[in-house]
Amino acid sequence: MRLRPVLLSLAVAFAAASQASADCGCASSAPVVSSDCGGGCGGGCGSVVMSSNVGCGVTYTEKTVMVPQQVTEMRSVTKTLTRQEQRTRTYTVSKQVPRTEVKTQDYTVQVPVQQTRTETYTVCVPKQEQQSYTVKVASTVMESQNYTVQVPVYTEVDVPYTVNVPVTTQEPQNYTVSVPVYTDVTQDYTVQVPVTVDVVQNYTVQVPVTTMVDQNYTVQVPVYTDEVQDYTVSVPYTETRTATRTVCKQVPVTMTRTVSKDMGCYQCVTEEVPVSSGCASVSSSCGCNTGCNSGCNTGCGCAPQTQTVSRKVWVPNVVCEEVPYTTYQSQQSEESYNYNVTLCRQETRQRTVKKVSYNTETRTRQVAQTTMTTETRQRTVKQCSMQTQTRQRTIKQCSYNTETRTRMVSKTVMTTEQRTRKERRCSMNTETRTRQVPKTVYNDETRTRTVTVNSMETRTREVPYTTYTTETRQRTYNVTVCDTVNEEKTDTYTVCVPYTVEEQVAVTVCKMVPQTISVPVSTGCGGCAVAPSCGCSTPAPSVSSCGCGS
Repeated sequence: MRLRPVLLSLAVAFAAASQASADCGCASSAPVVSSDCGGGCGGGCGSVVMSSNVGCGVTYTEKTVMVPQQVTEMRSVTKTLTRQEQRTRTYTVSKQVPRTEVKTQDYTVQVPVQQTRTETYTVCVPKQEQQSYTVKVASTVMESQNYTVQVPVYTEVDVPYTVNVPVTTQEPQNYTVSVPVYTDVTQDYTVQVPVTVDVVQNYTVQVPVTTMVDQNYTVQVPVYTDEVQDYTVSVPYTETRTATRTVCKQVPVTMTRTVSKDMGCYQCVTEEVPVSSGCASVSSSCGCNTGCNSGCNTGCGCAPQTQTVSRKVWVPNVVCEEVPYTTYQSQQSEESYNYNVTLCRQETRQRTVKKVSYNTETRTRQVAQTTMTTETRQRTVKQCSMQTQTRQRTIKQCSYNTETRTRMVSKTVMTTEQRTRKERRCSMNTETRTRQVPKTVYNDETRTRTVTVNSMETRTREVPYTTYTTETRQRTYNVTVCDTVNEEKTDTYTVCVPYTVEEQVAVTVCKMVPQTISVPVSTGCGGCAVAPSCGCSTPAPSVSSCGCGS
């Protein structure tokens, strides 16, 4: 893109040179005076007249210039990243571990003592006596009895039936049944009827007589007193402690990077460029009527016409400068924090407890004492005896009569096919059977029984009673005490660790690239004398004779 101004300036230079050549009359056959051309053809040679074709052409030479060009290249850039890492730290934890202590305490108790004393008492002792009595004993005798039963008899009868087209008809059918007939029959039976008679009987009883007697007894009377007792308790309290921990923060960091900038500018360059490629013909006074390419103008030569041209050229100036930018980096710092720990301290406190002691007291109480006296009394006793009676009862006696009855039976007739099937029919036959029937018979039997008779006896027994003695004992009780135990624990935590990586980044850079261009240059013709063969040793004619004034 920057080559376009250069080419445009060259085209403007060529156009200006062509216009200058036309103004000097070098395009026509008339001679041109260099002084009137302003250095166009004469090149500062005074009033020398030049031939039109004496080698005044423009030549080009190759020149290398530096042209700025945008180039994309890869550069290594250092980049800071972070990654997660697992780390382990050890910290101390205090905890209360309870333990049980065994303590001993003295206390007083009333210990009961078991003692015995001898007492005399009267009891009623029962005695066993044998007594005879008569009873009716029932016995069971089996006797034979005839009875009549109906026994079913099954017979198989062929019954024709028709399949495919059923036709049902009703027809009467005779069948035999046994009809039970009940008749009343009088039957004699014997029963034992109990007869109760009142009998007066003498008997002896022991009648208790209760009297109140004073009795001394000893009791333990409890006496309660208040006693102050010390005891130890664990009182929890909260303690604030300080610890440190590692905190990862993102801290802004200002860094610099190199940036290339083109700080160039346009500069005005002045240079001479040729105006025309031909020259005017020599006047006839030089004796050279031919053109510049003839042999007569060898010593003359045609000086080229040039023009000074000013143009703007971009002069690059690539400057590398450091540009600051802000990035965030992970930074670890130790910070302190407070936490609460619950601890226990031992405190001794007092409490009032009831202490019991026992005093022995003798008291009197009324005790009921029972003595037994013998009395003879009478009572009426029911005496039972059994009498035999003959009674009659009416029972139902069943007999069976055979009857012939008629019933309507459905009969199926099939039109397509005749078949036969077996049908069971039942008829009842009367049979006489024998069975054993139990019969109860009563017989008189004399038996012996034992009768209890009471008699008075005096006996001796040991009666236990309890007395109390005071005894001092020891007992142990458990007390829970908390001990502070420090324990090391391990904790795993995650931190952000920064690390640096190199990365290839595409960067656009302006570089000066050499480029070869064609530049027009002057041939250097500009001799001041004419060849002697042309007769040009005399000064040059006037401007009018050269035709440069026109």
